[in-house]
Amino acid sequence: MAEVTSPKRYCLTAFITDALTVSRLVVAAAILWLGWTVGRAAFPQAIVLVTLAWMTDAADGLIARHSACKTCLGPVDFPIDAALTWATLLFIVLAGFIAPAAAALYTALAALTALWFRRKAVIVLFMRGVDLTALFFALRYELLYTLPLLAWLLILAWLHRERLRTRVPQWLRELADLFSHPFRGRHE
Repeated sequence: MAEVTSPKRYCLTAFITDALTVSRLVVAAAILWLGWTVGRAAFPQAIVLVTLAWMTDAADGLIARHSACKTCLGPVDFPIDAALTWATLLFIVLAGFIAPAAAALYTALAALTALWFRRKAVIVLFMRGVDLTALFFALRYELLYTLPLLAWLLILAWLHRERLRTRVPQWLRELADLFSHPFRGRHE
């Protein structure tokens, strides 16, 4: 007789995972508010908030992978991460680090490229561009507040070294294939 597996249930670990996911939206809103109301003077607070937000991303992923429970927000985790990234870009604009036209052009290029290829790897590529831009300004203007972020990134890289070892080359191969054959990747 075949064993019937029951669907995953919602439990405390799923609730915690979903709460951590939602917290990134709250941080994104806070970063936008700081940029709008305070501007460049809020850069240290924005760095701390972004660091905390990306810590919640690592935590909710870890909990979700090791839980037998089903989260409600798992399917929207990546769009929420993208929203946090673009909130960071908007903060950089509102703080006066880059021109609004440059951010608008980058966003338009990201949107058009993502629509053309319809691949998560392409969106991630543009998200990393925003992350590196934010890191550049953080290192240049607020090194003291950036050190915890750098420490966290090193710890995260060490904790996820096996995933990085396999997924980064896979991501790079997918991007290379997409951009070397832009018309083939569109409908696959």
